[in-house]
Amino acid sequence: MSTGFTGSAAYIKFGTTELDAYYRTLGHTEEIDLVDESAGSDPNKLYITALKDGNRDLEIIMPAGTAGTAVYAAVAPGTEGTLEIAPEGTATGKAKHFVNAIVKSRGEPLTYNDIATLSVAFQFSGAVTDGTY
Repeated sequence: MSTGFTGSAAYIKFGTTELDAYYRTLGHTEEIDLVDESAGSDPNKLYITALKDGNRDLEIIMPAGTAGTAVYAAVAPGTEGTLEIAPEGTATGKAKHFVNAIVKSRGEPLTYNDIATLSVAFQFSGAVTDGTY
């Protein structure tokens, strides 16, 4: 039987700002461009791999007061920094992932009688480095 884990221990940091205390969801996408190398009498398309790409989409509970102001400023569109993710926390032996990222967008829907949230889209700018604590 395999063991799993919940995201409650996750560590999320962008630049110098920790975001894990506020997060609800963190999506992750990595992909690679494919180049069509088909030619002549090939009966099927053939591909070669090209450039890798990736992004992370984060939704957080917007903190009130000065903490919210600081978080909002830290994720302004165009801000570039190191995005550090540790899905199981920072205990010895746990996985960690680093990547240079740029804030592509942020959104702050405000609804009556519901908790205020902030969504942030990070675009990778370089390779993801995987390691452990």
